[in-house]
Amino acid sequence: MWNDASWRSDPGNACQHVLGQTLLAPPVLALHGSASTGLLWQGTADYLRGRYQVIAPDLPGYGNASRRASRDIPNVAGVILGAMAEPMHLVGHGHGAAVALEIALLRPELVKSLTLIEPALFHLLRDGDPSDLALFIELASMADQLATMATASSPTAGMRAYVDFWHGAGAWRRSSESLRQELELHAEQLGRDLAAVLAATWPASRCRELVCPTLVMMALESPITSLRVTEMVAEAVPGARLAIVPDAGHMALLTDPHIVNPMIAAHLRAAAGVRTVRKSRRSTASLSHSL
Repeated sequence: MWNDASWRSDPGNACQHVLGQTLLAPPVLALHGSASTGLLWQGTADYLRGRYQVIAPDLPGYGNASRRASRDIPNVAGVILGAMAEPMHLVGHGHGAAVALEIALLRPELVKSLTLIEPALFHLLRDGDPSDLALFIELASMADQLATMATASSPTAGMRAYVDFWHGAGAWRRSSESLRQELELHAEQLGRDLAAVLAATWPASRCRELVCPTLVMMALESPITSLRVTEMVAEAVPGARLAIVPDAGHMALLTDPHIVNPMIAAHLRAAAGVRTVRKSRRSTASLSHSL
């Protein structure tokens, strides 16, 4: 569920950074979440091989990507948009799903379909009912803890709380020493990612602007915070399908690929037969031509 393999920086032959190239197979742009790299999608790339070309870049702050100052979601979306040469299917997990959704809102003509796996749009909880607000406050506290510990050059406590939150009590203790050390190096970036999504202010109604076929996916053993936000997104996106993976947690992509990858493939096939009217919108985010 939480292993060293998902943290190796080299994304492998199936996940090359080829956003600027013209591809023979339909392209699928796969965006990883926080505390991960493009290698998260290696299994999906293998499953789709021969039918789709999976492109899985390391997002800013992770793997081989730039370790420069953190960017918020609109800016990360702008960086990727600056490198997209043709319309693509977008698949995202966690923070990457939030970026994928932003890309679809900014440039709908470049998005053939969306697959959002537990999108990290936690700011939506702020305007929910009292129980939603309590979940938001819990995450805000964790973001503060991560930031404080990283600044104090003592990230262990913050990372332990983060990993145990997402993967269950004791997950940090069960992780290998090498993985703990790698995660601690990225504690500051994790804190910035979480702070960025919590600071967003746009309402759930913005999701009604989406026009592409959308699959929203969640695993029932994930934290209630992630389940609630995923539910809110699925309700807000017109025509979205909500898929549920039972007996799996937040990293179902790794633990239950035999369920998740066929769902992704089925959505891609269905989306190929759907024609939508896309209106181009000018992005206000700063664009760049490299990650």
